[in-house]
Amino acid sequence: MPPFRIHPPRSILTTSIFSTTAVISFLVVAAPHILPCPADARGDRLIADEGKQQQQVKKRRKCPMPRPSTESEEKHVESRVTIVKEVEDANVTNLGFLQRFLWNNAQFGALKHLKILDHYSMPCAVPCVIPTESDDASATAADDLEVVNAPVDTAFYSSADFVKLYQARKATPTQVVQKLLDIIVQPPHKAAVVQVLPELVLAAAKASTERYEKGEPLGPLDGVPIVVKDEIFMHGYETTFGAAKVFDKGEGETAWCVQKLEEAGAIVIAKSSMHECGSDTTNCNPVGGRTPRNPYNSKYYTGGSSGGSAYFVAAGLVPIAVGCDGGGSIRIPSSYCGIYGLKTSHGRVSSRPTPSLSPANGVTGPMCATIEDLKIAYRIMSAPDPDSTLSSMFPELRDPSAPLTGRRKKVVGMDGFWFDDCSPAVHGLVQDAVQSLEKQGYEVIRLPPIPYITIARRAHSVSIITEMAAFLNGNYSGLNAANRVLFSVAAQTPAIDIVAANKIRGMLMSHFAAIWQKYPGMILVTPVTPDVGAEINEAHLKYGVSDGDSSIRSMKYVSIGNFIGTPSINSIVGYDEATSMPVSLMGLAEWGKDEDLLGWAADVAKATQLVRKRPGNWVDVLSL
Repeated sequence: MPPFRIHPPRSILTTSIFSTTAVISFLVVAAPHILPCPADARGDRLIADEGKQQQQVKKRRKCPMPRPSTESEEKHVESRVTIVKEVEDANVTNLGFLQRFLWNNAQFGALKHLKILDHYSMPCAVPCVIPTESDDASATAADDLEVVNAPVDTAFYSSADFVKLYQARKATPTQVVQKLLDIIVQPPHKAAVVQVLPELVLAAAKASTERYEKGEPLGPLDGVPIVVKDEIFMHGYETTFGAAKVFDKGEGETAWCVQKLEEAGAIVIAKSSMHECGSDTTNCNPVGGRTPRNPYNSKYYTGGSSGGSAYFVAAGLVPIAVGCDGGGSIRIPSSYCGIYGLKTSHGRVSSRPTPSLSPANGVTGPMCATIEDLKIAYRIMSAPDPDSTLSSMFPELRDPSAPLTGRRKKVVGMDGFWFDDCSPAVHGLVQDAVQSLEKQGYEVIRLPPIPYITIARRAHSVSIITEMAAFLNGNYSGLNAANRVLFSVAAQTPAIDIVAANKIRGMLMSHFAAIWQKYPGMILVTPVTPDVGAEINEAHLKYGVSDGDSSIRSMKYVSIGNFIGTPSINSIVGYDEATSMPVSLMGLAEWGKDEDLLGWAADVAKATQLVRKRPGNWVDVLSL
């Protein structure tokens, strides 16, 4: 999400006197590396760049960019601009002219020069579309629906496995939770943990155990352990947003969606780690060593910013986790870690009273080991919140245990240029998955190139980092160096550029609405990310990193769903042979059609006949 690259192992800002020479040196050395930008500031050039990009897709697929070795990468990092410690009166956060220079260098101001906006005067600040009818399958004509049975997944435990164990009196919630409390504070799992409160956890487990003894479980998740991302308020728990500071002391009420899970019996065993302030897609977080390594390949990140939640599920520690997604932060780590993640329709899930880091782009949603649990968690979390302006307008959903249904008419759409703009390793697996769907009766529609996708990605970047800066409101203490620079620069965004970004949002929403009007029920399919994962540079684990080129590339496909507010899901389709990393296909559905995506993900699993693999550090928590 951040628009510039800063590697901070050493400082060039080491004195309290920030001389003119130092400023000039910084600009000369850093500017070419800091922000990805088009060659021209004018909006017309952005459109030209988009056309050129489409022409180069096939060539890039045949000739992928070489990946530097770890040694050469580290030498490259050492030669770049580095910052380790900012001095209060001598850093970028205190130099407005330098902030403006960096902002202009990103060419974010080019958006307002787009001539297409002269003919589109309706900005959209919040992409929330309330369906005129329920997205509950019961509201759809019966002859248009069919029951969808996801393949039985034997690689990972589901919530049902925990419940069956408790009902058979082979174990109690207290025993399972106590085992987990012992495990999660040990390496390598503790890197995914921000806070654990054993007394609260054991009290909840004891209450669940007593309910099972009486034969009175609360619901389908009674006694099932879950984790919650450290972006969501919970009573008794501090919320740090992944930073070395406390934003909320936990004295208020628990977020609505987590309350609903707890009312169904779920036991929150920990708050999970995240990329600081959700500002990137790797989950690299130098605060207290909170960077979990990917369970499938320890040389790779989990992805972020809900990386701690993804790690917990992939490692088998919990079947369900709560994440947040403002630019792929549920779907990217879910894909990298080989689990399922649902980016919900904008406004569908309430996290009140948690303030959103990015209210126009961010949502809360479930991350699960199985599709069945994704369905259960989604339906529970999506209970309309009467005190939430947006959530309260959505209709009630079906009972969490009701069967999963899907449309009998099965249609997926592909924008070939967009779909193909990924690495060969990813492309081969996702293309095979689409062909498998076609063999199973899906109609595959080859769409013409969707216009302004590249421009929309830039507009999304402007929108989300500016919202994050507004949330922090100039209080950057306790943040790492990269984020202090990022947000101080983002705070320079003029109102006219936010209006331009919102006009682009409205324009894209209108275009996608027209697509779905022509092809009702169609699910747009793409890869989740263009690459199989993000490799770890060990130096970054200590100091952090903000690499705009890499983060914007990683959001190539996912950011559109955030920007226009539509639901989106990832479905695992295979594993890269060279790295063992999981790869997923992504589905994007019409506003309010989250349930359709759940059925589609189940169809993908059946069509590909994927045999899922457990990662090397998977924990058998039910083996007591």
